[in-house]
Amino acid sequence: ETLQKILKAGKVASQVRREGAAKFVVGASALEVMDYCEKRILELGGQIAWAQMGINDVAAHFCPEEDDPTTLKEGDVVKIDIGTHQDGFIADNAMTVEVGSNNNFKDMIKAAQNALKATIKLVEPGRQLWELGEAQSSEAEALGFTTVKNLSGHTLGSYIVHGGISIPSYNNKDKTELQEGWQIAIEPFVTNGDGMIREKGKATVYMVEKEKGVRSPYAKKILDEVRSQKGLPFTSRWLTRKIGRGATALGLRELERNSIVKSYGPLVEVSGGTVTQFEHSMIVEEKARVYTRHDDDEW
Repeated sequence: ETLQKILKAGKVASQVRREGAAKFVVGASALEVMDYCEKRILELGGQIAWAQMGINDVAAHFCPEEDDPTTLKEGDVVKIDIGTHQDGFIADNAMTVEVGSNNNFKDMIKAAQNALKATIKLVEPGRQLWELGEAQSSEAEALGFTTVKNLSGHTLGSYIVHGGISIPSYNNKDKTELQEGWQIAIEPFVTNGDGMIREKGKATVYMVEKEKGVRSPYAKKILDEVRSQKGLPFTSRWLTRKIGRGATALGLRELERNSIVKSYGPLVEVSGGTVTQFEHSMIVEEKARVYTRHDDDEW
């Protein structure tokens, strides 16, 4: 039963990732694409863990607000990161497309694909984490790029996005061994920049860190609205559309001040480098069981 839920989550996540990526065309609205992805997750029988994206030097954690004017232009390099779940069993996957027909970043896109493919081939019980990191950085460097060192893959838990074990994108000497049955997400980020990211810009992604009593009705309303996420991410536009901008801002401020909710700002490459990303989720077995692979995927 657990395996069937994992596989279902993966099927929905991969389908929505593919459909969303196909909408990354010149003039497309970032807001409309993310709204579409969330709607499709539900239509396909999944549950929303997140639908996020990143453009050019933004590696991850961009989620448009309800009136975000961002539209895509020729040459934009866009990452789509879709997470779905079935009763807490998570599927996490991502891919990158270049908007338009210039193909200026085809090698960097290929480098991230190659890094993911090479790493998946190594996944088996007993494999040490540094080996997975080495495979990613080697593939990136082979095409003249580098991996983002302070972003990593991770284990997945029930309603837990990062399950406690990080999977590096370079040889960090970590001798921790993969264990049979682990659910893991491998997600190489490749860049022509310095290979580090930092938070920059307004946060629109949040997670409940702990539950405790709150005073204001706004904070209480927010906790009521996001309780069904059970600790998985939520985005501010879900709240502003239901309870308004003012109430959302006041409520989130109180929740952050009391360390109940944590914000996650956009992750931007420190030198302004463009970033590409590919990601699959899998179960560690003698041969990795990749459950977010779509029929059209080549990686």
